[in-house]
Amino acid sequence: MREIKVGEYLRKKKILDLVQLSNGWYVIKTEDSKSARDFKVKTIFQTAPRIRSITPKHAHFVIDFYGKLCANREKAMKVLEAIVEIWNKKPVQDVLSRYQGVVSELPGYKLEYILHALNWILEQEDVNFAGRPERKQEEINEILQRCNVTPLPERLGSELAMSLFCNVALGSHPVEAFIRANLDVLPVKRARGAV
Repeated sequence: MREIKVGEYLRKKKILDLVQLSNGWYVIKTEDSKSARDFKVKTIFQTAPRIRSITPKHAHFVIDFYGKLCANREKAMKVLEAIVEIWNKKPVQDVLSRYQGVVSELPGYKLEYILHALNWILEQEDVNFAGRPERKQEEINEILQRCNVTPLPERLGSELAMSLFCNVALGSHPVEAFIRANLDVLPVKRARGAV
């Protein structure tokens, strides 16, 4: 893979920050347009002959977490602990060094990718947060509390994503957790007659 650098452009969006993973992939922040501080998180997994990337979403990581729970609940809960630590603004490399050996045999995404991508995805949720109904906030707080995760006043936007992880850890299927959070689950909506 060729080297990607801060300041370059990817599909007309300036790269603001990046992390190169041990497998050669890049997790990058690019400009976006929802607000002055907004950014988009992308994963570049190929640079030659052309750049190929995806836009990771917290839902992808919730589904991955569910797969990890099915494989080994005890180790998967260590993944959740690591996610909570980065949500609490602990340095990703410090958290990764403490948990990587414990969870390395789990299927799905590697912890390095999960933590670097979620670190920015959760930050992005906070940047773009515009509020939510009080009742929904109380529900999120209750889910976090049941999972022993302390709500953080400065992380209101990302609490919904964290509540999804907690809901799955508490036994909900990811689709049920997405529906409860009012996130689009298009195949489910289509099954109910939506187009």
